[in-house]
Amino acid sequence: MTVARLLADPKQQSELAGQVLVIDEAGMVASKDMAALIGLAKTKDARIVYSGDTLQIKSVSEGDALRVLERESNLKSVSLLQVQRQTNAEYKAAVEALRTRPAEGFSKLEAMGAVRQVDWRLRAQEVSKAYQEAAAVPNAKGQAREVLVVAATHDEIKSVTDAIRQDRKRAGELAEGEKFTQHSALNWTEAQKKQAKNYQPGQVLAFHKAVKGVAKNESLDVVSADRGGITASKGTGEEIRLTGKQVAAFAVFEKQEIEVSAGDKLLFQANWKEKNFKATNGELVTVADVHGHRIRLDDGRELPAEYRQFTHGYAVTAHRSQGKTVDYEIIAAERMAQDLFYVSATRAREGLTVITSDSLGLQESIGVSGDRQSAIELSKLAAVARPIETVEDHDLYRTYQAQQQKQKPTQPEIQQEMTQHVGHSKGTAKAKPRNGRRGMCCS
Repeated sequence: MTVARLLADPKQQSELAGQVLVIDEAGMVASKDMAALIGLAKTKDARIVYSGDTLQIKSVSEGDALRVLERESNLKSVSLLQVQRQTNAEYKAAVEALRTRPAEGFSKLEAMGAVRQVDWRLRAQEVSKAYQEAAAVPNAKGQAREVLVVAATHDEIKSVTDAIRQDRKRAGELAEGEKFTQHSALNWTEAQKKQAKNYQPGQVLAFHKAVKGVAKNESLDVVSADRGGITASKGTGEEIRLTGKQVAAFAVFEKQEIEVSAGDKLLFQANWKEKNFKATNGELVTVADVHGHRIRLDDGRELPAEYRQFTHGYAVTAHRSQGKTVDYEIIAAERMAQDLFYVSATRAREGLTVITSDSLGLQESIGVSGDRQSAIELSKLAAVARPIETVEDHDLYRTYQAQQQKQKPTQPEIQQEMTQHVGHSKGTAKAKPRNGRRGMCCS
């Protein structure tokens, strides 16, 4: 189950009593959720085991909780030092360097011929070409290769996906497709879901938890939103009023048209659990057949008409790639932070290709850490940068006396002021101006 489900489900929490809770990909847990998990474990007398990598992608929400716990607490930790995923020796050496020495790791990728610099206008086509080349070679077991593209932006994902599908159609690898309405995830945080200004009519609220008037796995269309909450409509036309307290029960999606063909790769974007169909968020699948507005997968599953949280699965973001393992990988980017590139470059077993329009700029960008400093870390930095000086009371009094003495006018200055005052009272028009300014005469 997910951390979000555990924190929202009293039944699951009750089953935690006296148990051991293993948190996988713990580096992606935000500070707020981490605090809630620790509080829950204390209440239920449970033990938590964190499994994760603080050099990989951080949480979308605030705080690098696992890194702070690792550095600032007394928790015991065990490190895995050997790289197991990569089977190519050159590739493995590059991955080992990328972890702590990104510039050296990138140079190793260049040395093995894995980095290609291309015209930015042709990048999508070059990625598609690399995809076809990689997919044409069987994997080490003699099976069809699993190939995945990791792109830096959603716009790049769209252009790369279009290019790959067009090339696969020309090669006869994709049959004639059908149009479907799919729900594209907006990936909002809870804070974003609480802001009424973010909602637009026609957006979809997909419920992964039942609330009053809405069942689990039900989807509602947004009608309007204001400070008081969100008005959403069911398929029957019934309108439901939702408040900020219920935002943890749903995810927000946009409706988009998508073409699906037999042979297509799809990516599931939401969990689904029913008697006849189960889906895991982030799961990559292959379409076996499309007929009568039904999608059947090569493993025999058929997507229910209500499940529309999917998209093409040829290219994903670095966040989506974390936790996945494929045979071959292609990275398409001009800029990436250190943690994003490290995750992106370590998903494959046999090899990867990096396609960019600016190899120097990409190499520089992966040297930038994505770590977010905690209050404890910032206070330590401030103490080192500006050591606190202690001042005794008598020192403060002496400083005050010195400042007062500087401000007290001298005897000549007092005499000059008195002379000018007397001159003005007698109607003198030639009083010498102070500070070099011209004087004003009066009668």
